[in-house]
Amino acid sequence: MDKGQFKILFDEQYRPLCNFAFRITGDLNKSEDIVQDVFVKIWNQNDLLKANKNIRSFIYTMVRNHALEVIRRDGIGMKVTQHLLYLHSDESEQLVLDEDIEKYALIDKIYVSIRQLPPKCGEVFTLCKINGLSYIQIGEQLNISVKTVENHMSKALKLLRKMLADQMLSIVIILWWLFINY
Repeated sequence: MDKGQFKILFDEQYRPLCNFAFRITGDLNKSEDIVQDVFVKIWNQNDLLKANKNIRSFIYTMVRNHALEVIRRDGIGMKVTQHLLYLHSDESEQLVLDEDIEKYALIDKIYVSIRQLPPKCGEVFTLCKINGLSYIQIGEQLNISVKTVENHMSKALKLLRKMLADQMLSIVIILWWLFINY
């Protein structure tokens, strides 16, 4: 793999891989470090990819295994460890499936869309839908009225529907998958 091919692979896969690692570690900085470590390993051991026909699955598997290694090394906590022991069991030793890769790529598109929201809408949406705060808690935290929180959420949802309209069914399926796994 030459430098140009490596750059294309990195540019296409970096963010989805970070999101994938984040789902395992729960730590954005560790997730980015994990993905960077995997890409360094791929660059230093260029023959790793030559032997594998499904490069994306191979890279996702490398990221998953490295994330599990980091969690074990850091001893994150019993609940997370138990959940991840299943991920590293014999049942999950196979390569990460293409459908899983597509889920994480779509999750990345959702996060990118959220970051494109106007700042206050994005902040309110994140506090509500990602952090799980109620409208009252958000209003208190941001020092705004509940009605203003409702307006920001309404605007955020409307904008997200427009941005992600062509992938709405996939998003619903992924959100369902995310919630049943936690």
